Amino acid sequence: MKHKIKGDIINWNSSIWDFNYYMKSIKEDEDIDLSVNSYGGDAFLGIDICNTLKDHKGFVTVTITGMAASAASVICMGADKIKAHANTMLMVHNAQTYAMGDAIKLRKAADNVEKVSQAVLKSYTNRVDEDTMKKLLDDETYLTAEEALKYGLIDEIIDAEPEEVESEIFENKAKEFNNKISIAVAPKQPISASISGIDENTLKQMFAAFKNEITNELKPKEIDPDPVAPKQNLSSLFLNL
Repeated sequence: MKHKIKGDIINWNSSIWDFNYYMKSIKEDEDIDLSVNSYGGDAFLGIDICNTLKDHKGFVTVTITGMAASAASVICMGADKIKAHANTMLMVHNAQTYAMGDAIKLRKAADNVEKVSQAVLKSYTNRVDEDTMKKLLDDETYLTAEEALKYGLIDEIIDAEPEEVESEIFENKAKEFNNKISIAVAPKQPISASISGIDENTLKQMFAAFKNEITNELKPKEIDPDPVAPKQNLSSLFLNL
């Protein structure tokens, strides 16, 4: 079964709906090839999909095609093998929440989100030791494919271009990532006469003038009894351009 989870990790995401539908209909030992490109979302939905993949008897391969952040990185941990394109990223952090109310409610919210962070931590410890992983989560760490491979969070790097990530919840973060990859994969244009605004004939004149100027400099100097106005040299030619 091949499928792609993209966009925010939320229940009404169509790619999440489709994933759950496919999981009900495939054979219990069927192999799964899942692509992930998401900035994350609901921590417990990420944990649920992670565990669904872990419990599946067939071989599960997850490929990161753009960004696997937050809950999306948790989903990846359910795979038997995790691959990432060379120029993609994986981001991990502790659970976050919004809270309002008096001091008692705020303290309770802090205690609760800390417990969720412990649950998130356990999702990674089948690959990375707990102390190392906790530090990565505490620091809200963005990892390149090479760094993720070094820590053991992925198993293989694929050389290919990343995909842009879609997100409504993390719109600013998604735009930031997309801007980075668009710069990284933009073709580098060679410097040419057309790009610099110099046509081919002018370019030939410049090189000819440069050649003549060097040749004249190397010739023995003679006194001219009837000097004439000097011809335009290379520096003035450049200045006019």
